[in-house]
Amino acid sequence: MELKQLEYFLAVSNTGSFTRAAEQLYVSQPSVTTAIKKLEDELGLVLFDRNKKQAILTSEGKIFYQHAGTVMKDISLAAQKAAELKNLSSGIIQIGLSPLTGLSVSSFLLAKFHNMYPTLRFRFLEANTKELRHALEEDQIDLAFLPLLTQELDAEPSLECAGIHQEHLSAYLPQFHLLAHKQELHFKDLRQELLLLPPESCGYRQIIDHCFQQQNLTERPIFETTYPQMIASLIISGSGIGILPSGAIQNKMVREVPLADSPVIVLTIARKQKRTIAHAAEKLYAFLQESYDG
Repeated sequence: MELKQLEYFLAVSNTGSFTRAAEQLYVSQPSVTTAIKKLEDELGLVLFDRNKKQAILTSEGKIFYQHAGTVMKDISLAAQKAAELKNLSSGIIQIGLSPLTGLSVSSFLLAKFHNMYPTLRFRFLEANTKELRHALEEDQIDLAFLPLLTQELDAEPSLECAGIHQEHLSAYLPQFHLLAHKQELHFKDLRQELLLLPPESCGYRQIIDHCFQQQNLTERPIFETTYPQMIASLIISGSGIGILPSGAIQNKMVREVPLADSPVIVLTIARKQKRTIAHAAEKLYAFLQESYDG
């Protein structure tokens, strides 16, 4: 059964005439007659009473007409929705991120993209880096913001990662701390300090651990969380020093001091290798790639 047969059938049903249906469809009458006859043969039913002056639906034809009309409406709606998705006038983009993932940068870029396509919707999955990788692998999300070291950009076998922003690690201290007046610090300056760090499942924590290990230093984490607001509160209370990406905490009572020996961290937008994602997500991925400030 072909869509053309349904279209011809509905035209004959609505006009009550093979001739008028052919005129409406801009085809020859024999084409309409042949298509209807083929449809009846495939169904094993007589759809029209041809013994009368008009093409009158049989009882079987009336039942088929109801369903054929519904099918054509659904197909028309599907085509309309597909066109809307192609033109980015509708659609949902599913994005994974953690509370620490370059919020100021990612929020700015997403807002800019949304201004370009205001009818699109965004659905966020908040999770740690390990969980976000798993969500990408299992096709639960289209894209994810992941922090990577420069040398890791091309070392992800199952992911395609594009850099969108470069950042470094900073130490966050209470204003009264002895090190707060420094213009920059090194990891060795923090070896005796109680530290407030992201959990081990977070990509930033893995980078922090790598930095300490490279210098044969042992960090002393006392609190672990991915929420900058909680780390800021603990810093203000004098519980320890935070190590987070630059700009992660904006609080007048907390002093940010750059870590001079921090590696370059590339905030990336990641997608699963060889996976076809929604058209809107493809557009966002390309937009973020073009926005790279590295």
